[in-house]
Amino acid sequence: VFTCFFSSIFITNDVSLIIFVPFTLLALRKVDSLDLAIFAVSLETIAANVGCMVLPIGAPHNIVMYTVSHIPFESFFLLLLPYIIVSVIFLIILSFFIPRDDVNLPKMSSIEIERKDFVKRVFLGVDYFLLLTFIALFILIGNLENIPFFNSLFSKMIIGNEVIWGVLASQVISNVPAAILLSGFSANYEAIIVGINIGGLGTLIASMANLISYKILVREFNDFKSRYLIVFTVLNIALLLILLAVYVLTN
Repeated sequence: VFTCFFSSIFITNDVSLIIFVPFTLLALRKVDSLDLAIFAVSLETIAANVGCMVLPIGAPHNIVMYTVSHIPFESFFLLLLPYIIVSVIFLIILSFFIPRDDVNLPKMSSIEIERKDFVKRVFLGVDYFLLLTFIALFILIGNLENIPFFNSLFSKMIIGNEVIWGVLASQVISNVPAAILLSGFSANYEAIIVGINIGGLGTLIASMANLISYKILVREFNDFKSRYLIVFTVLNIALLLILLAVYVLTN
């Protein structure tokens, strides 16, 4: 779990999950503990979404906001530090619920992967529909900013409520488009950063990272789909509500 947390700081939450979720599933399969897959992947996804808050380079939405806001590196870190600390405590507590039974590790042999198979899995594994959806959202957001009526309407709605709108927008259109949308109508970048980061928790679509781990899991174990959605959503909403409470108490 914390491997995803620390790696996402430097290689982004998306890449961290692409690397470590398949490894987790492989390891659990090898030790006949696939019953832990749903809980483990849920925690890994949360950990990656939390770890990416540490540095502005940890996630696409933070890269966007760091570029737009010009907030100093250390200020960016301190802004999200309370939410990182609370989230880490949350993960530590939940990690105690993972059984720690002794396992006998099987002898691992080398794995040979043909180049054609690797390329096929990489390119065919990309969700091009999802990618096109995000591109369409970016175009739509850009157009809305240039239409006076919508510019005025969204500005009135968003200004002063950036955190709430950051959370709500992330649940519907994901936090990267939400970052672009909100930063086009409000200059309160600190509040937007908080909103879209804690807004990455919640629904499956709230963060691209959430969708990545979900697709990896159900591609291997389609029977886990419903149970994973329930466990993932409950854990994410629980942490989201806790972090919203932290925001209210600290502001």
